[in-house]
Amino acid sequence: MNAETQSWSTHLISLLYLVFIGVLFSWADRSNTLVLFILFGGSFLGYALLLYQKNVSFNYLIGVGVIAHLLAFFFIPYLSPDCYRFLWDGALTWSGKNPVDHLPQDIIQQDPYTTNSYFRELYSGLTDLSRRHYTCYPTVNQWYFVVANTFSNSVAVNLLVLKALIYLTQLVGLRYIIKILEHFKMDPKKAFILALNPLWLVETVGNLHFEGVMLSFFVIGLYFLIKEKWVLASLFLAFAIHVKLVPIVLLPFLFRYLGWAKSAVVYSITGVFIALLAIVYLRLDNYMNFLNSLELYFRAFEFNSSIYHHYLQYGKDIYGWLRTDIYGERMSRLGMYVILAVAFFGGKRDFKTMASYMTVGLVLYYLFATTVHPWYVLTILGLSVFTRFSFGIIWSGLIFMTYVAYGDWPKDTDTFFWMVQIEYAILLAVMLYELIWRKPVLRFAA
Repeated sequence: MNAETQSWSTHLISLLYLVFIGVLFSWADRSNTLVLFILFGGSFLGYALLLYQKNVSFNYLIGVGVIAHLLAFFFIPYLSPDCYRFLWDGALTWSGKNPVDHLPQDIIQQDPYTTNSYFRELYSGLTDLSRRHYTCYPTVNQWYFVVANTFSNSVAVNLLVLKALIYLTQLVGLRYIIKILEHFKMDPKKAFILALNPLWLVETVGNLHFEGVMLSFFVIGLYFLIKEKWVLASLFLAFAIHVKLVPIVLLPFLFRYLGWAKSAVVYSITGVFIALLAIVYLRLDNYMNFLNSLELYFRAFEFNSSIYHHYLQYGKDIYGWLRTDIYGERMSRLGMYVILAVAFFGGKRDFKTMASYMTVGLVLYYLFATTVHPWYVLTILGLSVFTRFSFGIIWSGLIFMTYVAYGDWPKDTDTFFWMVQIEYAILLAVMLYELIWRKPVLRFAA
């Protein structure tokens, strides 16, 4: 079925979706919370209605996805300043310095960096926290930053290069998602649950966060696991970990899928690849710089947290201040215990069951996390493509509300607190419903 034979309602919904997405990408002010919510809400509604269309063709969805990604490609990131640190690290590597060894606030005071207009422009875009800390981005992530700085000293041009790298990687990842769906005789159109999701578009090609790249490498690794090509699987799993460290908490789920002998082989080979990639940037005299920057996420930050937020308030009632220095580490350990319990519970699992356990386990892990940024949900969204769950889809719509923290509305923290409580209440209600009754709230997830 081609585009000409689609119903008028499908064309109208597609237009609605693309118009809202396009305006959202061109809206360059994250402080105007209400407008952002309306635009994201409209695009999410269009996304859901489009996936509910029964007779829409695979090729038609590809066409809509291509247009949506082109709109995202020319979107200047305004919801997050992380892209400036990405380019900073890559430019520093090109200049012959290891970004794990040097603080941006020190480098900018040295010649020739202090007189270099490109470095000064990048430095002006860094947050104060980023200026005062070493990089926390691992090797494969750094390679993307290096390639993005290869062709020019223009921030705008290099951001487009970085977008292109992310987009191309994610295209390959989506192809492997479809290959896995076809292998298990699932509807390949389920891939568009991820590919057309507004949060996916905004946070990956739009805001240049690397969850999509990490997920792509992880899915490729899973595909080679299915094919029992252990070395290739381990290589791509290691690549995924060296983009974002999140896949480390998903590795225990392979045990019930592969069995102890095969999983031992995969864990060993993956460990070797991880170590080989690590030594590109890390040495005995600088690895603590990297770890200390990572530790900030467990000790200093608190954003959109669930159980951790209430634990902090409990500590404040006892001690009189927020014990982020202690409670963050405790909750991180507890989250890992929960992940391990879910991963090792039960007996042998097939692939779809493993994907379901991964999806649920990662949600539980984030319930104990100190920081849950919107783009963190994309891993859950991607894994849910292989399941009958829709709570990841619903969370991808709810979590965008947390951008209210950066806006001009509301002014008080109590409103943000209650928005977060509503977010997690709906998430948990939907997840429990789908786990107990074994059917999705959103029909197209099945």
